Amino acid sequence: MRNSSQGFTLVELMVTIAVAAILLTIGVPSLVSMYEGFRANSNVEKIHNILAFSRNQAISYGATVNVCPFASATSCGTGTNWKNGIRVFITDAGGADRELRAIDNFNSNDKVKGPSGTITFSPEGLSSGGTIIYCPGGKTAESQSVDISTSGKVSYGADGSSC
Repeated sequence: MRNSSQGFTLVELMVTIAVAAILLTIGVPSLVSMYEGFRANSNVEKIHNILAFSRNQAISYGATVNVCPFASATSCGTGTNWKNGIRVFITDAGGADRELRAIDNFNSNDKVKGPSGTITFSPEGLSSGGTIIYCPGGKTAESQSVDISTSGKVSYGADGSSC
C-alpha cells in the first residue's frame, strides 16, 4: 500500500512564488504613492498649525512673531531653505528673540518652498504674507500649500503648485 505524504511539490511552490512576485510588483508602487500622500497631508497640517499658532501668539502677547526657515537655533536668520525645518520666534520688548515652537527637518525626498526670508505676524495679527508649498517626493502634481494673507489669515492653498 502506498503512503501519501503531505506537502507542496516544487512546481506548486514555484507557481505560488511567481504569483506573489507579480502581486508585489503591482502593489508596492501604489503603497509608496499612498505613503507619500499621507506624509504630505500630515506635514501640511503641521505647517498650517504652526502658522496659526504664530498668529495667535502675536495677538495674545501683543508682540511681533517671526516664522522662518531653520537657519539658527537662537533667532530668525536669513535662511531660505524651508526643507530644514521651521522655527517660530517671538520678539520681546527688549528686542531679544525667544523660540516658541519648531518643526524639525522634513523628509529628505520632499521639497518645501516658501518665501525668501521670514513671515512676520504683527501684534494686531497682520502678516507679511506668503505661501509655503510642500511637494512629497518633489512631485509638483501631488503638492499641497498653505497661504498666509497680509490680513493674517492662514488657510490651505491650491494643490498642484510648482515646487
